[in-house]
This record gives sequence, C-alpha cells and structure tokens, in this order.
Amino acid sequence: MIRVYHHYERLEEFTAGMWKRPTGFERKGKIEAAADLMRCPDEFKLAMQQALELWPLSCEHNLTSLDSNRIAWLGHAGCCIATGAPEECTRVGWHTLTKEEQDAANEVAGEVLSMWDHKFGVEQQCSKSQLELTF
Repeated sequence: MIRVYHHYERLEEFTAGMWKRPTGFERKGKIEAAADLMRCPDEFKLAMQQALELWPLSCEHNLTSLDSNRIAWLGHAGCCIATGAPEECTRVGWHTLTKEEQDAANEVAGEVLSMWDHKFGVEQQCSKSQLELTF
C-alpha cells in the first residue's frame, strides 16, 4: 500500500475538532457520549462507516500508515463524527468499557477497516495497471 500524506489543515478531522481539548462538564459529556457509542456495536460501526465516506483525505492520510494504530484512529474518527467527541475524550471513554465491550468495539472497527483496505487496495491496483499501460 502506498503511504498518502495530506497537510493537516486539509484533513477533515482537523476542521471537525478531533484534536480539540474540551474541559469541565463539556469534556465529561464527550467522554460519556463516546463510551456510550462504543458500547453499541451497530451504531459504532455506522459511525466509522460515515468516517470513510465523509473524511476521505483523513482516511487516506491515517489509514495508509500501516505502522500506526489504524483501528484506534478509525474509532476516534467515528466517535468524533457521531458524538463530537475529540480523540482524547474517546481514549478516556475507551478505558471505561469492559473487556467484552472493548472486544466488540474492536471487532466492528476491524470489519470497517477491512472494508476500507479492500477498497483502497483495489483502487491502487487499478491505478498501477493504468500507469503500466500508458508507459
């Protein structure tokens, strides 16, 4: 897979506030909202699928980095889109889940990541073939 980079100001996650640091009651509410979402595998899966559709540049930038925790990033993206919870609040919310809830959340995140990997791999294969045909 070819690693893709985009300037941070172009990343949808940046403009959506995934890296903001709320405080006080706002932070507490975002932590709870992210945890509640991750406890519902079907809703969590839909949120991550929305991330694939709504954040194409952020997905390229983060999901082509094979040496990063791509499942965690996808979960953070889904929580940000569905609840407005930034990454730090999602991470804290994760630690309030039981082991079973974490396993279920990881399972659906892995499914969504596999969907993206398959799509990206197919697109890359087509692009490579087209380049080879033109030279």
